[in-house]
Amino acid sequence: MPSPRLTYCSVTNFLHVGDEYLFLRRSDTKKVDAGRLNGIGGKVEPGEDFLKAALRETQEETGYIILPHQLKLACVGKIDGGYEENWVMCFFTIEVEKKEIPDGFVSEEGTFLWIHKDNVLQSKYEIVDDLKICFPKIAKGGSIFFFQATMNDQEKVAEYSLSEVQP
Repeated sequence: MPSPRLTYCSVTNFLHVGDEYLFLRRSDTKKVDAGRLNGIGGKVEPGEDFLKAALRETQEETGYIILPHQLKLACVGKIDGGYEENWVMCFFTIEVEKKEIPDGFVSEEGTFLWIHKDNVLQSKYEIVDDLKICFPKIAKGGSIFFFQATMNDQEKVAEYSLSEVQP
């Protein structure tokens, strides 16, 4: 039996105006996912649930003030291997009114980019590997889905499974 690994909980938020989605291109100096595109988010802090973390991370990273009713749960996911720790995460979508990011397009985390949902996987930027599988379902909307992936040493998906909850 393998040794137990530390598991973190996190949120990833996909803010959008219509079909344009906000992504963060992580700074090349970051330890996790350096230079890659991801949604807005981070770790769930002690004493927080996933919803509170999603609201906090959105405001901290972008300046958008989001209310709980604006979030839609899209996916609950789990990643094993690849990174130094395992991850359990919730992906949310959040429709915002304007593409003007209150805190600007550059942060200490990286640079923000608006990308049309149809161009995300074909953009010139590398996207975190699990989103190659999950983002099309997130952008499509509809039912909540569950995702589990095993990552290899290059932080690429080696195998995965998806299951859906039918409305």
